[in-house]
Amino acid sequence: MNWEVAKSWLIALFALLDVILGWLLYESRQLASGYAESPADALANTKTLLANQGFSLATSVPSGQPSLVTFQADFANPRWASLEQAAFPGAKGKAQIAGGTLTTSEGQITVTGQGTWAVQYQPPLQLSPNRGALAYVFRGADYAPDPVTSDSVHAVYFEVVNGYPVFDADVITVQEKGQLIGYTQTYIDHVQSNSSPKPVISALDALDSFAEAVDKAGSGQVNSVVKVDLGYARKIQVASGSQAILHSYWFPVWRIVTTAGVYFVNAFTGEVETQNAY
Repeated sequence: MNWEVAKSWLIALFALLDVILGWLLYESRQLASGYAESPADALANTKTLLANQGFSLATSVPSGQPSLVTFQADFANPRWASLEQAAFPGAKGKAQIAGGTLTTSEGQITVTGQGTWAVQYQPPLQLSPNRGALAYVFRGADYAPDPVTSDSVHAVYFEVVNGYPVFDADVITVQEKGQLIGYTQTYIDHVQSNSSPKPVISALDALDSFAEAVDKAGSGQVNSVVKVDLGYARKIQVASGSQAILHSYWFPVWRIVTTAGVYFVNAFTGEVETQNAY
């Protein structure tokens, strides 16, 4: 046998085998990189992740991924006269102001925090089909209802900025038999964008992050995701200037409302927070 010839053939065969294997690896990578999970498959995978944590999906999932900004705003500090005119348009006599409370012939307004106040009617205010609760709220036209967190007694409204709800700037009314008993309100103003628009993560990605972060429900207990929507929530505060004025910043978030509680997922990073964390 001519070993030199045999060795040459073996070298050639190994070289050919390397080429074939390299081509197959290239093709497999091309297929992998070009593969896009179908929406149905992605939804099914998300439902599986949720089920593993004891949650069912009982709502539709938004499909859009808009580009949103972060913004800076101030908690409102309206004049007493503006709050009185909105809440008590029919009040008679001069209002009395003592500390953080304004008292009129129709009820009281009490400042309870930064940009937040509570209104109490004495007696309750009769509402009409043409004049609902928001008609008696400071800049009530800036709010939109949130049916998913409202109930038969408490109606919840969120301030709308750039077309999206601000989940920590709300009005919560107490109503009974067509009468307005009172409400609490938080309002922000001087809204100014402080970033360029960036695309948010998908609602399915937010649900996946939620499923991976949330504690598993108790044995035998099944909770439901009843709403997934996009809005804003306050994340941080910083001091600015010699007067140490606090500026608040709001980030886009996916709100996930469940029968076990409300969660926020940062719509840029996927970080999961509970309702009180922002």
